[in-house]
Amino acid sequence: MLDDQLSGRRDGLLLRCQLSNSCPLVMQTDSEHEWWASRASLLVTDTHGTPIDLPANVRAYMLTGTTHFETPGGSSRHIAAAAEPTNPLHNGPTMRALFVDMEQWIGEGRLPPSMRVPMRSQGTLVSASEALPQPIPGLFYTRIYTPAAFSDQSALPPREIGRYPVFVPRLDTDGIAIAGVHQLSVLVPRATYTGWNPRAPGFGQTALFPLQGTMLPFAATEAERHANGDPRRSIAERYGDDAGYRRALEEGAARLMAERLLLKHDAPAGR
Repeated sequence: MLDDQLSGRRDGLLLRCQLSNSCPLVMQTDSEHEWWASRASLLVTDTHGTPIDLPANVRAYMLTGTTHFETPGGSSRHIAAAAEPTNPLHNGPTMRALFVDMEQWIGEGRLPPSMRVPMRSQGTLVSASEALPQPIPGLFYTRIYTPAAFSDQSALPPREIGRYPVFVPRLDTDGIAIAGVHQLSVLVPRATYTGWNPRAPGFGQTALFPLQGTMLPFAATEAERHANGDPRRSIAERYGDDAGYRRALEEGAARLMAERLLLKHDAPAGR
């Protein structure tokens, strides 16, 4: 049972169906954007910010480095009202694999992959001030997220009573979220991919641009990144050459397929 200190309500996750022994199997997916813009941390914390465990019939996955929505084969765009170029990643490969996992869970009783979401208990879900370990030139991180307020809607205008703690994914030194499902482009990256993108100066810069993330490519060489003051390793430092990058892609695809997070027909075919 959970107590809400602001509303005074007492309830529990899926409590009604648990009492009637009628709970369905639940698989919840959220793009990374939802953890910045839609308070998704409240899925795994209570109203005081304390970690909670999800029921055994629930699996939750954050699709790391993805936006709320992007079209397949899209490209990064410069939008005047957004501080950064947009993130073109599409979450199709991960979703297709999870659909198969869901069918097997329902039809065969085969348990799906373990949950992949940021967690307070694992140190991967933190306050916005703790999220980015070091500044990255060109990555406009301003600790913005959408808060969760509880208001009295009977008043005009509505009166805010209080706010619930909201946390965001911890990022690694590349600016990529540590937790979640890392699709191949994020697992073997050539750029930083985020689920957040602030508004540009002059366009309400204290808020996030809606539904978008950003992409910031890595430098090609070590010399280039040092010239730019970029702490992220260059593409050459990571993979050596094109053959090294292809090997990394193949190894990453094999790992994701073994974890049932990538289907064979979505894996690179000898590229």
